[in-house]
Amino acid sequence: MVERPEQPCGRRAETSAPKLLAACVLTTGIALSGTGIAGAEPVSGSSSGLDAEWDASWAAYQFEESQAGSALATVNVVLPVTIDAPIDRVFPAYSNFSNSFGRHPFLRGVLDRRSYTEGGADVWEFIALEDIPAGPVSIPGRTVGQQRVYAADHWYSTDTWDMPGVITHQKVTFAEAGDATTVTEHLTFSAPAALIDYTVQNGVSSHIANQQALQHDIENGTL
Repeated sequence: MVERPEQPCGRRAETSAPKLLAACVLTTGIALSGTGIAGAEPVSGSSSGLDAEWDASWAAYQFEESQAGSALATVNVVLPVTIDAPIDRVFPAYSNFSNSFGRHPFLRGVLDRRSYTEGGADVWEFIALEDIPAGPVSIPGRTVGQQRVYAADHWYSTDTWDMPGVITHQKVTFAEAGDATTVTEHLTFSAPAALIDYTVQNGVSSHIANQQALQHDIENGTL
């Protein structure tokens, strides 16, 4: 059963959250521009500037995660979808982040920081470049993230952090039944109270759009 979050409540949530997000993201962009990568195009491989940005953002994420109980509001959402294809086709296609290009409505590129193996997982560190809706306009955002893929057990997790204190945990599981595979996204959104409704609304809508596009293209053989 899908747990659908409520829509943002009240005029204040609808009007102030995009303005707050826009101000914080623009401030972040100004601060990061000194590193020389704020306006960079998607690239592969690491650089000293990218490493510094990722490390600083990940430290901020870990600090805010430790404070989430008192400082951030949290909402859990479960999004299942059944794809008419076997798990050996579904898992590699669905867990491949690059397959979300052109399917995820916000994603426009990615900066590849590094990949390695740890604790039985294939780990990938990255910064996603996104166009984030903020009222009538979209603003550029940079989302620091880490994906951990457990291919042998058919599941993966992704942790991401955005300014100003928006944390998303994602655990995606795969279960085969006959020739079909049920993919279930377990999402946890944490954000300041003024942004939580806005964060959940945008996060859920973008995940559903990406999920439906992946389902369609896996079933028709595009992926």
